[in-house]
Amino acid sequence: MSSASIALGGNIVFFTLFAAVGIVASAVGLTLKTQRREHALWVILGIPRNRVRRILRTELMVLGTIAGALAVPLAPLVAGIALDQWTATGLDLHGATVGFELWHVGVAVLFGVVPCLLGGWGVTRRAAKTPEMRAFRDLSDPPARPGAARSVLALCLLAGVVGMWIPGLGLELEGGVEQRTAFAFAGDLFLICLALLMGPWVLTPLMKLWTALVPSRSITWHLAVQSCRARAARSVTTVLPFALSLSFVGLFMVMGNVMPGSTAGLGDVMVVLGWVFVVSWVGGLAVIALVGRERTRDSAVVTVAGARPGVVTRSTIYEGAIYAGTAILFGAISIAVTSVTIAAGARISVARVLNGLPWETLGALAAVTLLTTCLALALQAARTSRTVAARVLRS
Repeated sequence: MSSASIALGGNIVFFTLFAAVGIVASAVGLTLKTQRREHALWVILGIPRNRVRRILRTELMVLGTIAGALAVPLAPLVAGIALDQWTATGLDLHGATVGFELWHVGVAVLFGVVPCLLGGWGVTRRAAKTPEMRAFRDLSDPPARPGAARSVLALCLLAGVVGMWIPGLGLELEGGVEQRTAFAFAGDLFLICLALLMGPWVLTPLMKLWTALVPSRSITWHLAVQSCRARAARSVTTVLPFALSLSFVGLFMVMGNVMPGSTAGLGDVMVVLGWVFVVSWVGGLAVIALVGRERTRDSAVVTVAGARPGVVTRSTIYEGAIYAGTAILFGAISIAVTSVTIAAGARISVARVLNGLPWETLGALAAVTLLTTCLALALQAARTSRTVAARVLRS
């Protein structure tokens, strides 16, 4: 039981950190991209480009430090909830209690600063190099390119996929079905992480593909699609949190359905992914609120061009449906791939794996995702409808 507790704790820490780092980094990058007009104005006013870059990176470090410091008093509370949750599952924690050491402060600050720098380092470099008039005119962003750090990490994850799938799918191991299934599960985990890491080259084409297949000539739908594509070309942060949570839940449910003595129930999955859900959904809603000002300005432009308020409102709600639909479709593809690979590792049929999944629960999660994004954007649309378009464009 002690080793089980350690394994459970390690899984929770890994998945929660992965979700937090990915969402915070992408949110920071999106924030800086939406402020590029202000950064261009700094250059126009005479601030040297190198100083602009230093100012932005100093802001990131200060922001990360403050976030890490604020996390310190919350950590014991979260740890206590986690220990109570583990105890409820029947794990013997051998008297483990919540403790605090001085070095925890340094670790918290480090984990606050690192995601901010990861998400904003490249953006600050581009902000200092982009010609100010081009940025100030708010032209379309250039095609996204993977940086060196992202490319190296992607290659490492790809190596992990291959390294786990070879023994899990093609070899006869001493551990039998359980060991093969565990290797296949690890390979699927690396694959999902790789797909999310390469989100601009995975989620954006996926969004373009399925929205192009919708046979609708509605103006509101066309506006929503073009708006989502324009924002996705800049960042996939709005889709990423929901895609992450749905794909991880699907992976664990497939694994729980195959492993002997395991279950695929939502309660068991939430023991490991509960905090991932909290981080992902809070991050997703925060990103929606983050781009609210930009969306208000876009709505004002459409209104001045002659669109009725109802068209703008429905278009905004359709945006939420597109974001949720992309995340749900990514989760469905993840379930399909993991079902095939884990079934191959367990030497059972794919149909047996799919039949054993809790489809009602998965459908409910998809519906909640759709409702959440649409409701969040509907609230923004309601607030935008009460603003004066000309005043918004002058501000």
